[in-house]
Amino acid sequence: MDTAKASWAVLQHDRELAVLPILGALASIAVVLAVGLPIWLSTDGIDDGGSSAGSDPMLWIGGIIILFAVTVITVFFNAAVVSGARERFSGGDPTISSAIKGAFSRFHVIVPWAILALTVGMIIRLIQSSDNIVARILGSLLSMAWGVLTFLVVPILVVEQTGPFQSLSRSGELLRHTWGENLIAQVGFGIIGFVAAIPGIIIIALGASAGSVGALVAIVIGFGWIALVAVVVSTLTAIFQMALYLYATTGQVPMGFEQSGISDTFNERSQGPLMRGFGGGGLGGGGFGGGRF
Repeated sequence: MDTAKASWAVLQHDRELAVLPILGALASIAVVLAVGLPIWLSTDGIDDGGSSAGSDPMLWIGGIIILFAVTVITVFFNAAVVSGARERFSGGDPTISSAIKGAFSRFHVIVPWAILALTVGMIIRLIQSSDNIVARILGSLLSMAWGVLTFLVVPILVVEQTGPFQSLSRSGELLRHTWGENLIAQVGFGIIGFVAAIPGIIIIALGASAGSVGALVAIVIGFGWIALVAVVVSTLTAIFQMALYLYATTGQVPMGFEQSGISDTFNERSQGPLMRGFGGGGLGGGGFGGGRF
């Protein structure tokens, strides 16, 4: 729990960072309504009960546009949180404005990465939707592997401003020495999110047995709580991503993470930070040195 506590401490200093995922969610909703609603209303899908809506090319085009826009928005606001965390770790005092400005300055690398991420994501989803059980298992494994491989891509986009394939390769390079903490963090934050969301799930379940008004209130409160948990966990994860990236590339433990065990990310055979042009330790055999979550 040490890295989660350290990330939480950073968030307590800069609570405005948690606003960024909310802005991202609102922007995504706005895109869905602005693009999807007019296209849907312009088709005859509603008039004939949707029998021809699925074959209407406008719906497919609109769906692709929405998926792309939402992916860009998601990566953008994640980059904004990471940029704000970087400012805090550098001794600054990030604001919503400075974090968004930092993400805007990286927009030229965010969009190409969003295209690659969306493409890979759609391929994985296609595999997972197969009726073949082996294909579905393979899709799930690919999804997990992709999540681990790309864990440090956004910090790389923010700091190094490299293209999508270079960023992916760089993330894989850092993964050789950070895979242990990477996996523990993803699983750990996921568990924290699930446990924290349980009260919301219980409220929704209890509300389902109540009257219509009570059920509506319970659903609003329950989903509101779950959404809040998702925002906080997303922000904590982005903060940790920046901290892990900084340690992996500089060898310096970011401010506030001194007692988090993040230095255990590198195994005993590591000979130095994985900086560009650094001629020291080899990259092979990146073991896990017992990093603490």
